[in-house]
Amino acid sequence: MPTVVITGGNGFLGSYLVAFFSGKGWKVKALVHNMPQQIISGVEYHLYNLLAAPQQKIVEGTDCVIHCAYAPNDFELNVKGTIQLLDISRKCGVRKNIFISSISTSESALSVYGKQKWACEKLYDQPTDLILRPGLILGNGGLFGQMKEYLKKKRLIPLIQGGKQPLQTVYINDLAQAIFTSIEKDVTGLFTIASHEKTLYKEFYPMLCISVNRVPIYMVVPYWLLYLVLSMAKILHIKLPISRENLLGLKQLKYVDTTQDMQKLGITLKTSRESLALLK
Repeated sequence: MPTVVITGGNGFLGSYLVAFFSGKGWKVKALVHNMPQQIISGVEYHLYNLLAAPQQKIVEGTDCVIHCAYAPNDFELNVKGTIQLLDISRKCGVRKNIFISSISTSESALSVYGKQKWACEKLYDQPTDLILRPGLILGNGGLFGQMKEYLKKKRLIPLIQGGKQPLQTVYINDLAQAIFTSIEKDVTGLFTIASHEKTLYKEFYPMLCISVNRVPIYMVVPYWLLYLVLSMAKILHIKLPISRENLLGLKQLKYVDTTQDMQKLGITLKTSRESLALLK
């Protein structure tokens, strides 16, 4: 029976992968910050945080380590935690190490999120390592889940710079299948896992509003004005549905042609519209 270690095992993506791989008959060791209220039969749960590497006995005999854990807005902790995880994984002779990065990652990233993902990517430098950059993950949680919850309570949608930013999505089950397939095919290197369709934010929001039965009110907002508002909110400790980190990431979004990556993996991803239909 193949064995996988999944960090961030009670997070949005991590918990989904725990259930997915368990359902595929794998032995799963979920590294979690807190023990989940509902556990999956057969899954081993181990307390873990990025401050310290997991115990060697947990990683020994593992075929694959999937690193999903992430501490918001803490560059040093994320990088240090990744270094420690890789050290113990390589010491234990794990065959494949997979890092879940982001489509928004780049060397010139403005956001802490993008910078730390880029720094962690550079650590996965062995021939057998794999880096996956998902688009916006559509599922019941994460950033997309926050967007849905906001729309259920509010109707006003700020279209930053008119909502002209390109958005590429991936349905969470498609992402899980892509990760599983990449392990089965033993692919290595860097892959972007996102639909090849180019959807602008101003096109995506109407589809999302339909899926949650909301009639929106759109307001065009320039970057500079929203950045000023968010900066003031941070100083005054006012919580808003969007942060400066979100804004900086949004500002640098660029379309990525994923056609070749999907062909290499031999998978087809659902479009945004198809994914949203499954999440109603």
